Amino acid sequence: MTILIAGGSCSGKSTIARALAEAIPGATHIPLDQFFRRDDPKGPQIEVNGELVFDCNHPETIDLQAALQAIQNTPEPRIIDSHFGLFYAELRELATLKVFVDCPDDIRAIRRILRDSPGRGTPQEVADYYLICARPAYTQYIEPTRHFADVVSDGNRPTEQLLAHIANALEFF
Repeated sequence: MTILIAGGSCSGKSTIARALAEAIPGATHIPLDQFFRRDDPKGPQIEVNGELVFDCNHPETIDLQAALQAIQNTPEPRIIDSHFGLFYAELRELATLKVFVDCPDDIRAIRRILRDSPGRGTPQEVADYYLICARPAYTQYIEPTRHFADVVSDGNRPTEQLLAHIANALEFF
């Protein structure tokens, strides 16, 4: 069994993925953020406040081949989370269940500021990055993949309710 969890930045997908991995005996959580091409000079970049920074919100952010190899070398059950999880057909084909975590832009922005400040900049710098990069990328690349999901979950709900929602969906697969 492979569960693929996608959604916007700070929608709750990693929280759900970790909780599922704990709830399913022997499951492994694979966050695709670990395959970001940050050190690749050809990795995607974007200008934010006059500075060129790595673009974590572009499909080319992930080294897809390395991610696929790691996934295929990980025994099932596997819980994979990435904001681009439903973007790639190669990932969708591996999934037993595809989940999209829906969460309003404002909630995702607040969560992002709380999560990333001060480690990734001031609250204003984090907000600027979100507004210039994350929110437009969500509209362009991530939200359109929602239609690939078997289940759409509300990222505002408590984790326990989301787990129950996904568990009910798994009974049909």
